[in-house]
Amino acid sequence: MSKLGVSSKVLNEVMEGVLRVSRGLFEEGLVKSTFGVVSARIPDTDYVVITPSGFRKERVAKRNLVIVNLEGEVVRGNFRPSSETPMHVYIHKRVPEARCVVHTHSPMATVFAILEMDIPCLTTEQAHAFEGRVPVVRNYSYPGTTKVEELESIVEALRRSRVALLRKHGVITYGTSYEEALDNAVVVEELAKSAIYALLLGKPEELTEADIEYMREFKKKRYGQRPAQQP
Repeated sequence: MSKLGVSSKVLNEVMEGVLRVSRGLFEEGLVKSTFGVVSARIPDTDYVVITPSGFRKERVAKRNLVIVNLEGEVVRGNFRPSSETPMHVYIHKRVPEARCVVHTHSPMATVFAILEMDIPCLTTEQAHAFEGRVPVVRNYSYPGTTKVEELESIVEALRRSRVALLRKHGVITYGTSYEEALDNAVVVEELAKSAIYALLLGKPEELTEADIEYMREFKKKRYGQRPAQQP
């Protein structure tokens, strides 16, 4: 049991999850240099494991990770936590299902953030993944913001979609698992790429609400695996 009252096994699992996502972001080309942030809530606690400021994501190791409380104060670690810690802990505090939160500057999705444009819902894949448009957080000023009204706007956007765009900055997403958080970051980049090509080549029509509802039901009832029915 650590000094934080967390079992070493649980703490190790969370740290390993953060490292897997960090390396996955690098391998997928979603982060460059020292940009990007990954954080994860330690289950049943008010603590968050987060990547340190100024570290390349493919080189982060357990000894570099920082543990902060939900006020963003360091409770364990020898490095300064990410400059985006206020945003991450606010999301963990306000969105209980956000086990893992990821911030990237992935290029195609960031094009929409630069233009302050939602990513329009042009494909059934986007309707399946995010149930509509990927919204821009318009009440957002600068990286590292601590303004409650801006942080609340980020949370509001994430309640509409598990991915949102930070105007003129990048992408914020979360997942109920490490795998889902990484997958959301990967998928939104691919969807943004398809949308950009479609907008360059023509005037694509967005899916209707009926289309989106169909995909919502399809995902719920017909997609993926289900437990086998007992005889």
